[in-house]
Amino acid sequence: MLYVASTSGRVTAISIKALPFSIVWQCEFGVPVFGSLSVSSPSGNVICCLVDGHVIALDPSGSIIWTEGGHLLWQYDVGEPITSSAYVDENMQLSDPSPLADRLACICGSSGSIYLLQINSNATTYGNQQVKELVDPMVQEFAHMNLLGDIFSSPVMIGGRIYVGCRDDYLHCIGVEAKVSIKK
Repeated sequence: MLYVASTSGRVTAISIKALPFSIVWQCEFGVPVFGSLSVSSPSGNVICCLVDGHVIALDPSGSIIWTEGGHLLWQYDVGEPITSSAYVDENMQLSDPSPLADRLACICGSSGSIYLLQINSNATTYGNQQVKELVDPMVQEFAHMNLLGDIFSSPVMIGGRIYVGCRDDYLHCIGVEAKVSIKK
């Protein structure tokens, strides 16, 4: 299944099992979809972010499962507008000797900035508290880099590399290395 979102607010599911491809379902939201769609691998649910601030989850048949129904786990302010979907690297786990299972998430800002965030997935929920004010935050900046061009696309992370397209006509590939010192 291929899922496509449009600036008109339509999400379309297309079956690519056989030629010719066929439309399986469409949902109209009336406001533009912001960023790339995300598909939850175990369930096949499709997550959509709309420009009016709503987050909507669709099941594989196109039915709305929830909209704005969860509670805030964490938030992180990068200090500028975010112009892409976040990409969480599910395969790269930081090999810190601590018992925490950290993941890396990549987001891009409007000025050409790439932010790599370290997320502690085993930490408890902090609700609506500002993460930067906490002593032991769930989320902290792991790395930050500025590119020469404005970022045009959502980042993709594969095997410790970040791929992102910019308006300077280049696709940039940035390598990520987790340097961990083991204390004896």
